[in-house]
Amino acid sequence: MKSRFPDLTFFIDAAGRYSHSKEVPIVFAGLAVETSAVNEIRESLLASTKGHLFKWSKATGTKECSPSIFRLLGKRQLLGAVRVVWKNTPEWNRYFDEGQRLYEKGVKKAQEPIPFAKPMATFKLHQFSLVCGDLIGLYARRHRNWLPKKHLPVQPIEVAAVFDSDIHGEANQRVCKNVFAQIEGSLTQTQKYLRLRPKIKVDIKTEQEDPLLLLADHLAGYHYSRRAYDSQKEGEWQDLLEAVEPLVGKLPPNCYQITEEPFRERYLLSSATFDRILPKKAK
Repeated sequence: MKSRFPDLTFFIDAAGRYSHSKEVPIVFAGLAVETSAVNEIRESLLASTKGHLFKWSKATGTKECSPSIFRLLGKRQLLGAVRVVWKNTPEWNRYFDEGQRLYEKGVKKAQEPIPFAKPMATFKLHQFSLVCGDLIGLYARRHRNWLPKKHLPVQPIEVAAVFDSDIHGEANQRVCKNVFAQIEGSLTQTQKYLRLRPKIKVDIKTEQEDPLLLLADHLAGYHYSRRAYDSQKEGEWQDLLEAVEPLVGKLPPNCYQITEEPFRERYLLSSATFDRILPKKAK
């Protein structure tokens, strides 16, 4: 029996279009791995695929990569969270419009680019944070016997969150890391009910830098493609889905949390967010 709740590493990616387009959803997926086991699982992935790794979007041309990944997920019983967000709601329109207005206000006041304030940038950060919360809760429920007892102090844990490089640009990546570095003090419910105090450190990488991101990429890609292409009765996407479907069906149901819902959120930043910004002085 473990004497403490383990430090965790998350791998999080998304599938779908970061756009105002409403026809198909956007899907976020994350996998939680004990940090001490990351290297071993990475070696297993490379061995099982013989190093022939492809993103889900490129996997229709190979018969081995995706099945190997889903077999690994099942064999290791890795814990995963999936969020399917449908954008065909009035709230999505309002979120996008309010965010764009606030972004334009900020640019005008700052007199310089602030890409991190664009509505799609704030949307990404919010959804990535929700996946992190889902993974912490899922891991705690699966391993509740590792949680600190009520008579013991709240236990700090280190969470290394590896995000795919969909967060583009130095400014966006810097703001993303800073936002998650400040989350620790706001996780009051996690401390109260789980008696854990996660400290989240974000790293942003490509699949070439860390192949384990492909686990999240394929999990998100599968759930996206099921919804975007499920009506097609033939073609390369249908072939890939049919090859993977039996393996997905064998994944332990208590290892995965799938949330599918229409977008109902309000914009995260208030209209006064940029009121205190002073215009940049001309040289």
